[in-house]
Amino acid sequence: MTHNLLYNSKFVKHEYNTDDQTLYTEWFIETENMNTTDFKHEVLHWGEVSKQVPLSYIFDYCCNFLYTITPEEQIWMAHQLNPIWSVAQVKKYAHIVPKEFISNLTVEQLFDEFFAMNLSHQFELKHFADNRTEEASRWLLNSSNI
Repeated sequence: MTHNLLYNSKFVKHEYNTDDQTLYTEWFIETENMNTTDFKHEVLHWGEVSKQVPLSYIFDYCCNFLYTITPEEQIWMAHQLNPIWSVAQVKKYAHIVPKEFISNLTVEQLFDEFFAMNLSHQFELKHFADNRTEEASRWLLNSSNI
């Protein structure tokens, strides 16, 4: 599987696989030192790279994402990215988070605003613990759910 680097900063890397039209996003531990300006800058870049390629799937590795997104920023983020991904007709979004996030469901709050927008072609979302990345990949690229 060949990944083409689309964007790289100290906070995040976005790579694209042309074979399966998947955007692979990996957040780095440096996100702990992000401020609001940095966060918004990175979200805007995410939107830009999402427009550069035919996009069907998103694999978002957030295990090292340490920035706390405020409720206001969650709404702003949804309004930046969701319309782009809706137009692109993204089919599935695999969200990889630390196991403890899965157990207390804090990740659900992040995407509530995405789904509240009720856009056409809304992607299917599934959260996976960090020890289940292979399962996440299979689910993402398989037309029948695991």
